Amino acid sequence: MRLSLFLLFVASPAFAKPFAEVTEEDVAPKSEILASAAGGELLPWSVAARHVREGLLLKTYGGYDTATSTPMMIGSAELTVLKRLTFRALATNNDTSVALKPTIGMLYDVLLEEDYGLDLAVGGDYEFEGWNHLPALVTHVAAATTAGETRLQANAAFGLATQGGERYGDLRLSGLHPVAQQLYAGLDTRARIDLERSMPEPVGELDWDVQAGPIATLALGRFALSATGGVSAYKMRSRDTSHVGAMGALGLGAAF
Repeated sequence: MRLSLFLLFVASPAFAKPFAEVTEEDVAPKSEILASAAGGELLPWSVAARHVREGLLLKTYGGYDTATSTPMMIGSAELTVLKRLTFRALATNNDTSVALKPTIGMLYDVLLEEDYGLDLAVGGDYEFEGWNHLPALVTHVAAATTAGETRLQANAAFGLATQGGERYGDLRLSGLHPVAQQLYAGLDTRARIDLERSMPEPVGELDWDVQAGPIATLALGRFALSATGGVSAYKMRSRDTSHVGAMGALGLGAAF
């Protein structure tokens, strides 16, 4: 009996140490996609100013736009292979078209908020059919900062067609705030405008378009569910009237 008590006394520190080192993350591991959701990488319109994890991030949205009377379809894959370098592949339908148009590009995280008070990413895309309905090269600048717990983000882009001198400007603003555990909500907006005003114009070219509305994202392990809705509006170059309607979509994200 005494020997048993002695062995238990000696062994108990060895068993106690592993239990003492168990953290909250061991019991409930942190979501692998949570940081991406919090950083604005899963927004439907805005381009993230920072890419927080190496690996593959997938994002899809599907819904409907009553202004254009067409489905909303967005799909993207971002592969961060080095600490700050991300390669992108996207497929979206533009304005009144239901056909998916592919885009490839890259982003580089130039500044980090902990060092400079600002996240800043720059990059470029090649659009096989751009917003002006022609192949285009696009330059991106994305900046973001954190005010309290709110993530504020702004994008500016310039698209130049590879033929015809067509060009357009693109501005995007977003904000995200945590509202519950693993749940973020905010606003995402996009506005694009034609910058080449001479005739003739490509068939079906827009003068401008705007999308804006609230967004909510729930992170669940490797996956995230999103929902967005709001206002969509556009005007064709060849017509004087503008069109305004509602839009809404559901999204799914995955991190690997």
